[in-house]
Amino acid sequence: MPFPRVLAPVHTRFINKVALLFAGFTSVADLEHTGRRTGRTHHTPVRAYRSGDLVVIGLNFGRESDWLKNIRAAQGCRMRLGNELLELAHPELVPVRQGIRHMPRVVGLVLRYVIRTRDCLQLSVVGSVPVRPAATRTGPP
Repeated sequence: MPFPRVLAPVHTRFINKVALLFAGFTSVADLEHTGRRTGRTHHTPVRAYRSGDLVVIGLNFGRESDWLKNIRAAQGCRMRLGNELLELAHPELVPVRQGIRHMPRVVGLVLRYVIRTRDCLQLSVVGSVPVRPAATRTGPP
């Protein structure tokens, strides 16, 4: 059953903002991409896995995601993954069986046999900068 269009703004405004709070933990990444029509910067939470100079993302919602279209149009994006800000380029759609080679085995099994993901997006890391974790407040604002 497709995601109801009427709930899309709620999903984007609320759920994505909450999910972005977890960026930097495990495989949750903050994907920064530029709108292909608006030129605005967008942040989308995704599960991404780095293997050497590659980052792989499972396309759980298929090839029609706006973030995917934006990345392909721009031929790259930026991503905060762990304690790094990555500059990514050369987006390539690959079959899930190829993409899961760069993921933990259990994640690959879930993507392939439970979620039934067909494709993954594979990107090359062309730059990396360390990101400091947010400082903890100790006094009044």
